[in-house]
Amino acid sequence: MSAGVNCHISEFKPSIYHGDIVHPCVRFSEQKFKGYNWWLIYTPYYNSNSDVENPILCYGISDDGGPPTYWHVYKEIIGKPLYGYNSDPTMFFDSKGLNIFWRENATPRTEKDHLYRATYGFVLSEHGEKNLVKPILCEKEVFMDKEVSPTILKLENSYFAYAMHIRFKNSRLHSDFSFLEKLIQISLKTLSVLEVYNEKKTFGISIWKSDDIEKSFKYIKTTKIINRNKLYIPWHLDVFRHKNKLYAIIQTTQTNADICLAVCDDDENFTMYSKPLITNFSIGKLGIYKPTGFVHKDVFYLYYTAQEKSNRLLNKMFLTKEPFDILIDNLS
Repeated sequence: MSAGVNCHISEFKPSIYHGDIVHPCVRFSEQKFKGYNWWLIYTPYYNSNSDVENPILCYGISDDGGPPTYWHVYKEIIGKPLYGYNSDPTMFFDSKGLNIFWRENATPRTEKDHLYRATYGFVLSEHGEKNLVKPILCEKEVFMDKEVSPTILKLENSYFAYAMHIRFKNSRLHSDFSFLEKLIQISLKTLSVLEVYNEKKTFGISIWKSDDIEKSFKYIKTTKIINRNKLYIPWHLDVFRHKNKLYAIIQTTQTNADICLAVCDDDENFTMYSKPLITNFSIGKLGIYKPTGFVHKDVFYLYYTAQEKSNRLLNKMFLTKEPFDILIDNLS
């Protein structure tokens, strides 16, 4: 796909957030919600600072009714916690309104819930807000997480979450002694660069289910990504439904990522197309991160974030598109 066009977001706390954007999630409502059809949630991550990684909700302004390139900030969903940080916002529309979620990592709330990471949320309706009392996705492990970058969908009468199942560190390889740990870190970094061993590992796409959005989801299973390039360690994803199939848009590694598409016929097993949608080289940018996308009127739209080579501190959002049938033919 082409590099597309730069998107613009209204100024919001510029001294803190600098107009930075990662983790975009764009959703469409057939009926106008609070006067608008298109909504975006994202987090800033300026200069890789997790302190500013707080979810911000926007509505889109479009002259032709199609996916917008101009967004106006509606509100900050939640600010910086006392300790820990926020990440990975997602959302979906249903009859109740706009269901908004984000992950918290080692925050006062996760500590209170006896968790290390968790996904929290609330429902924004035309007339107010309703907090979800319980976290919907829960993780107690420090170095393992089954709810990275979740997408929540309503399929028939149940709610499903699809997320990355990732091991951040192999605890058996680390030491409490600082000198020894420093040597271990250097060795692991060298092995990773040489592509001999990487303690970060993606086990696949985790699947969660609940019959009630206000109750914690049950972890069902993790399925491997079929036809995954062995050099890829998938990091984040977004999932959308089109003509009774699920599609996952996958960030293939934490850094220097490609963006790939995977298809699922049975709501469980995703097969990745061998050709990527975009790469850093193909678009002439750096720092590609988690994308979001969908099919609208038979056209596939991909919003992604990346950095210009002239400014590695700032993440910008871009929009590219392609007729979906042509795209699938090219990928196949």
